[in-house]
Amino acid sequence: MTETSEKQAPTPLRARAARVITELGAPWVINIVTSTIAGFALGAVGWGLFVAAITGGIPMIIILAGVRRGIASDHHVTDIDGRRWVIPAILAICGAGLIVEILAGAPRELIAWTVSGLVVLLGIGIITVLGKWKVSVHTAVGAGTTVLLALLASPWFLLALPLTAVNGWSRVWLGDHTRGQVTVGAFLGAALAAAAYLLAA
Repeated sequence: MTETSEKQAPTPLRARAARVITELGAPWVINIVTSTIAGFALGAVGWGLFVAAITGGIPMIIILAGVRRGIASDHHVTDIDGRRWVIPAILAICGAGLIVEILAGAPRELIAWTVSGLVVLLGIGIITVLGKWKVSVHTAVGAGTTVLLALLASPWFLLALPLTAVNGWSRVWLGDHTRGQVTVGAFLGAALAAAAYLLAA
């Protein structure tokens, strides 16, 4: 087993489990679910749904459009070249959404949440473009949003961190990332999200 290719021998049950986990743990799914939870926790469901739209719903629509046009390999954008336009596009969407949040008086915690998402994605983008290394967005978003929920709502959400490890396993097993890429993604997502949130909240 090598660092560049860690996909294991086909096992129907494991293959099915890895595919299901990687879909349920996709960044857009995690962003929609956790943003909605954050909105409920703050008593601002509408704003939570707004954040879910700009961090999960709209980005996924854009990625699917890219897949249709042949400029994105698949809906997980596993090809590093596709990430070079996907990341700036999502940054632009979240940036515009952040401006709306600020001008319309969204809860400060959700503004800080959006800032955190921007910082995490910017960090991933810098490594992708300059380092030409495909950090796992799955684990970055999973760990980052888990930490954000712990800061915003309850430390008990930290008990969900093992789910990020499971998500990372699925990405490695499917051959989309190396162990290093999912590990760096998790630590980068958690650290940048926490730092940005604490500074912005």
